[in-house]
Amino acid sequence: MNGSEKQWYVIQTNPKEDSLASLVLAQQGIHTYQPFMEKYVFHARKKTLKKYPLFPNYLFVRIMPVEGEFHKIRWCRGVRRILLDNYQPVPIEEEFISGLYTLEDKSSGVIKKPVEFQPGDVVRIKSGPLKDLYGIFETWGSDEGRVKILVEMVNNRAKVVMHASLIEKG
Repeated sequence: MNGSEKQWYVIQTNPKEDSLASLVLAQQGIHTYQPFMEKYVFHARKKTLKKYPLFPNYLFVRIMPVEGEFHKIRWCRGVRRILLDNYQPVPIEEEFISGLYTLEDKSSGVIKKPVEFQPGDVVRIKSGPLKDLYGIFETWGSDEGRVKILVEMVNNRAKVVMHASLIEKG
């Protein structure tokens, strides 16, 4: 990599400091992206639809892969760390980010969970390094499950678990 193209990376934020990190990074001219989803919350016998991060405590940043940019991120308020593999920041494929963007509802900016997958369904991976492989859909992940998937994807683990935007019914 010659450092001439911007790439996406994953950063972990301090708990409940996603917005702070995003704001400070934007002030430094760094483009951030944090996908959101909606969840029903029950409070005082009322059911309310609220907006939550799809990957709590994680942001995507689009930067030039040069030390100066990584340095800005490492020392930014609200940032805990850049996700690494073998001590190197790992770029995320553009297809993954564009897949998330395409799932967003244009009016609310929230990613809607596809409802067509049921446990046991055969699914095909639509993009990325595992494109055209087939698998069996098991279950929708929890907050922790989605974060685990993201971290495993960055660190290239063998377990194949991914966001619904990357699969379709086989």
